[in-house]
Amino acid sequence: MHWGYSAAQMAVLRPRLRVLPVHLTAQMSVQSAFVGVLAGEVIGFHSLLVDGQACELDNLWLLPAHIGRGFGRQLLAHACAHAAAHGWRALSVDADPFAAPFYLHCGARQVGQTPAPLPDLPHRARPQLLLAVPLAACGGLARA
Repeated sequence: MHWGYSAAQMAVLRPRLRVLPVHLTAQMSVQSAFVGVLAGEVIGFHSLLVDGQACELDNLWLLPAHIGRGFGRQLLAHACAHAAAHGWRALSVDADPFAAPFYLHCGARQVGQTPAPLPDLPHRARPQLLLAVPLAACGGLARA
């Protein structure tokens, strides 16, 4: 619970956040999934969803011990490079409110928000973000 969500809040979020291998193989719209490994340990991953001309960063997760060490930026750079290689110009991101500053720092812009109340957080909303895909526009991220 890196961001301080309570047990009751996590009970609501957990079913929505759980990603199983079948989710990545059964969804025809999953374009790619990439796992980040450090010293033989899986420390994070990202996946992209494609719907017609739109590309969404569906997941970008890191183990909490690796947050703030540049690995998230590397995963995001990899996602941007993959999207650019396939002709997409932008990634949409349905962000957790605590993750939004990371994406904004990397060059995303907020284009809306979606209500996402939780127990004791009735006004919580998930920022809807758009991130330009050319790697140079991804906040000068290091190569993945």
